[in-house]
Amino acid sequence: MAIRSETYRAVLHQYGLQPQRIEQRGKAAKVYTDRGIFALKMLDGEQEAAAIWQSLHYYGRHCPPVYWTRHRSLFAAEGGRLYYLHAWQDGEARAREETVRAFFHGLSRLHRATVRTVEVSEEEVAAYRKQKKEEWQRERTVWEDRVEQYETAWYMSPFQLQCCTYFHEVMRAYLFAEDQLTAWEEALQETKQWRVAWVHGKARLSHYVAPYWISWERAHWNSPVYDLIAALRVHVQTLPPLGQEWMRGMDEYEKELPLSAGERAFLYSHLAEPRGFVRCLEQYEAAPRKERNERKYVAALQRCYFAFKNMEAIVMHLVQRDAARQQEEAIKHEEPEQGDDSG
Repeated sequence: MAIRSETYRAVLHQYGLQPQRIEQRGKAAKVYTDRGIFALKMLDGEQEAAAIWQSLHYYGRHCPPVYWTRHRSLFAAEGGRLYYLHAWQDGEARAREETVRAFFHGLSRLHRATVRTVEVSEEEVAAYRKQKKEEWQRERTVWEDRVEQYETAWYMSPFQLQCCTYFHEVMRAYLFAEDQLTAWEEALQETKQWRVAWVHGKARLSHYVAPYWISWERAHWNSPVYDLIAALRVHVQTLPPLGQEWMRGMDEYEKELPLSAGERAFLYSHLAEPRGFVRCLEQYEAAPRKERNERKYVAALQRCYFAFKNMEAIVMHLVQRDAARQQEEAIKHEEPEQGDDSG
């Protein structure tokens, strides 16, 4: 820690700052000086520096003030690494529901500012769908082989019993994800178009300190739904039931940037994809039998299942919402025009 502190002091000297106290906060250092409180972050290479630079170009007013070194450089170099400095943001205290609402609203405003339509070929779309389906088929095969093996045992361990209990639900989720991916491919075969935006790359509540977004190191061009998928995958990792504010998050997002049918299908497919189960299974099988901690592996499997059920609730809410909207539209089209005396 002493070595890191000395490095930080050398970096801060390039900004003309003398730190009074430095606290490590995750990947950032919280720096107290007589000129204010700052966040100092180390970058993992030129690619992250380029992401920061472009993010400031596209979304400067949505980023906390970033300071230049005394030599008018955005990044300070020290010990072969790059650093940047911005104002420390604590954010205001808000109710959870209001925080989530503001998060989705802010994310949609970001995407809307840079969203653009690009042409895509049927070959690109088909290749992605094929790659994703093959990945899911490999995972299903692991599940099926293990469950078949477990069911032939005279006595199943607690972990093995949990795997068999979850098996059919997980298989149904894979089928739903594949159906949605097929719907996405069909939509793009018709339009030949896909939307991209400058996405944050690690969108989550901890990186939104209203009105600013922080931690832009992973920003890049991608579909706007990339950030939605990443955010929801992080925040479903809690005990069920998930708060209703997360169910309504997409409604808030689409007030600013409505998604196309293809984007919705892609979103639902990747949200529904069962995640973490196979890795948990393989780690259990790789552990020597005498050294397996059943409680540890059962707990890990249950965490996957809880996140899975939270995500299922979000996807089902969205699917039911879409069905209700389609029904409303169908009724509107069936209503006779005023003044129609036919019949």
